[in-house]
Amino acid sequence: MIVLSGLADYASTRINTIRLHGLEEICSFYFVLVGLVGICGSASYRRGLVITYLVMCIHSIFIFVPAIITVSSFDIHFYQHECWGECDWHLLATSFPTNSRCQIMCGDHVDDAMRRRMTRLGTDYRLDAGLISAAILEFLLSIVTCVVASRTLFSPMKELGDQGTSAAELTVEMQPLNQTEENTDSLPNGSTH
Repeated sequence: MIVLSGLADYASTRINTIRLHGLEEICSFYFVLVGLVGICGSASYRRGLVITYLVMCIHSIFIFVPAIITVSSFDIHFYQHECWGECDWHLLATSFPTNSRCQIMCGDHVDDAMRRRMTRLGTDYRLDAGLISAAILEFLLSIVTCVVASRTLFSPMKELGDQGTSAAELTVEMQPLNQTEENTDSLPNGSTH
């Protein structure tokens, strides 16, 4: 995913295309970190690493995978419809200037003169389709690893809870017998309280 997103950013700079540069690389790098934490957690079985891995997989499912799919879907949509944009301000600016103008035109409405002054929207759909496919695969892997990490975390607790209950029951059952024997030994003539 890092390679595909890097190629998409490179292609977009070659043809002057507007897209969210860096977002897909950040998401891909996060997936690499998730994998490294998962490898360390499975090798050492440390509870803290397994919890970290579980939280990172949940972040992947609900934040990073949807971000890649959304951005790549918009890029594919704009690219297939041959959309071009022209604004008085940068399309990715954080604030809109007053009395500004921005237009997006697609398909046959854009002639050669417009193409020279406007900016292409979207990138090659093959790169974005590869990113979406990889994101879906990451989504499925994250779901499976969430289940595995949850079972790893919570199944030992259940076993310990069951063992603790049976040990407590044994202690309670054995305690009166021990007290009776001690009382019998300590009193004269074998009498009890």
